[in-house]
Amino acid sequence: MYIQRIRVSKQTGNIVYVAAYEPGSDTFYWVHRGFIAQLINQGVPFNTRYKKGENWVTGARVEVYEGDFLRTVANGTERDNLESLPTEKV
Repeated sequence: MYIQRIRVSKQTGNIVYVAAYEPGSDTFYWVHRGFIAQLINQGVPFNTRYKKGENWVTGARVEVYEGDFLRTVANGTERDNLESLPTEKV
């Protein structure tokens, strides 16, 4: 599973929703971060995905911390961090 966009709270700056989709699909769904955290805790792997030129690139693995917060596993690349994905404020 991939995350390609995020929506953050205007008040806290925390991620509230992520745009998630399955490999091979062109359709993404806005999903609450808590549900994504549950899926990750149940063993469903998530990675960031971003566009580089005309190609999609699989980025960092996403992990859960402090309950239901999401972050990427450090890999020395800023471009694939959750905060580097296209972002909307809600």
